Amino acid sequence: METGNIAGNTRRFMKMKKLSVSALSSRMGMGSATLSNILNGKSEPKSSTLLKLADALGVSLVDLLSESPALNNVRFRSCKLSAREKAERDQTIISTAQWLEDYNYLEKELDEKKDYSLDNLADHNGRDGKKSLAEKVRKAFRINDPKEPVYDFVNSIENAGIKLRIYNFGYKKSFGLSVGKDEKGPAIIINSHPEISVERQLFTIAHELGHLLMHQNTYGSATGNAREDENQEKEADEFAGHLLLPDEGLRREWNESGGLHWVDAVLRIKKIYKVSYITVLKRLAQLDNNLDYGDLIKNFAVYYKRLHNHDLKNHYEPDALSRNDLVEDRFSRLVREAYEKEIISLSRAAEILGVSMDSMRELLVSWKEMPVEFRS
Repeated sequence: METGNIAGNTRRFMKMKKLSVSALSSRMGMGSATLSNILNGKSEPKSSTLLKLADALGVSLVDLLSESPALNNVRFRSCKLSAREKAERDQTIISTAQWLEDYNYLEKELDEKKDYSLDNLADHNGRDGKKSLAEKVRKAFRINDPKEPVYDFVNSIENAGIKLRIYNFGYKKSFGLSVGKDEKGPAIIINSHPEISVERQLFTIAHELGHLLMHQNTYGSATGNAREDENQEKEADEFAGHLLLPDEGLRREWNESGGLHWVDAVLRIKKIYKVSYITVLKRLAQLDNNLDYGDLIKNFAVYYKRLHNHDLKNHYEPDALSRNDLVEDRFSRLVREAYEKEIISLSRAAEILGVSMDSMRELLVSWKEMPVEFRS
């Protein structure tokens, strides 16, 4: 038995759940010295002790024993994190590595591998401007009208051969991460924490796509300490703004909103293009050099409060998108097909999807009760 895995996994789960040695040993009904010996690798726990440990931590025995998979081609930018949040981040990396293993396995077994079609657009030397690169990506997404929104961003990303995962990291200081093409990717993983708006999540997908196309040579280790460069972060933001809210579209919709209060014109545009009001204001400032972005933000807040009686504090997003506006379903569809073709068992399907057997059975019933199915 690999005691190092047990100790490392236990410490990570303890940090995530804010459990001290004494608190965890109390839950297990044993002395803290015994638990300390396990954590320090001084003793090999019995099977009964492992079961108690897993139960006390609220995790599976597999989670406790498994060797943590590694990622060496990842970009994971976050603010300063507490010990618990660092443990959550490490768990996100481990979860992402396992998810990629499962995703690639399903694609291979079902012969549904999608080639990465944007690789030829990669611009690691900055030859293209961010606007020009965004225009090329929009054309690759088959959006020929430069004024049109990216109507189905998730589908466009996945059709380009980029794996997408949307799930709650357990903390809100990281919006997302991306995994390079050379490590079973490329992939973009987005934090769906309830306090992160859907608009922010959509923008993060575009932002991470910018990193994949412009900064692939800066991807680093699985600890999340890939090289961070503020200029590259700004470049990825600028690319994302042009991709989601193109100049021509912003001009057209702004002119067509001329009869509205300018605050309501901003809100109208944010709804059309599924971006935040902050993104609209930033793009307006980029289009008109006479506008000061800081002043726009302040004035918008003042007038919004007068019109709608809200101060916009605590990252409030007016007229916010719903969670149903950002849904990824390809991965779960592959799981369903693999189960129906008897490639995986029901319990394996539940494990891959990260749900209980009861939830998996309910999902299975819902599949069978779908009112209509269009199968090719």
